[in-house]
Amino acid sequence: MSVTASSNHWLSDCLCDLMGSPHIAMPPHGGMHLGPGPVDIFTTRFNQYFLPDARGTLCGRPVDREGLKAGLLALQKRWNPEAVRVMDEPGHHGLPLGHNLLSTEVEWMPEGSQVPEVVIAEASVSEEDGQERIRFLKMEGNSALFRA
Repeated sequence: MSVTASSNHWLSDCLCDLMGSPHIAMPPHGGMHLGPGPVDIFTTRFNQYFLPDARGTLCGRPVDREGLKAGLLALQKRWNPEAVRVMDEPGHHGLPLGHNLLSTEVEWMPEGSQVPEVVIAEASVSEEDGQERIRFLKMEGNSALFRA
């Protein structure tokens, strides 16, 4: 099965799912390991949604896979899953959509804020091991949202 441009909801679903996933920062390996610890759901889902060689841009700044993860974790800190609205007809914002290219626009009201935030995401996806995964992600919005 291949993702088509008409299934932009796949991208918004992935981003909303990722933003709602708990992240547990694991300390560097060292010392004794006493068995399984807590599961970092954010990292597990990030690995499911992004290819190993994924890269992208965050507010025009090129990033590698780890940069994408760090930017999404920073975004998660301002995310309010109770006040998210996915736009029905996202603008294409410079990426000519076609086969395996998706676009979405998400708006939410951060807790304690009176001003909504809007993030526009465009992604190129590929199939790997029978699952659609993001190869390139371009995100635009308030650049402070993507900084730790």
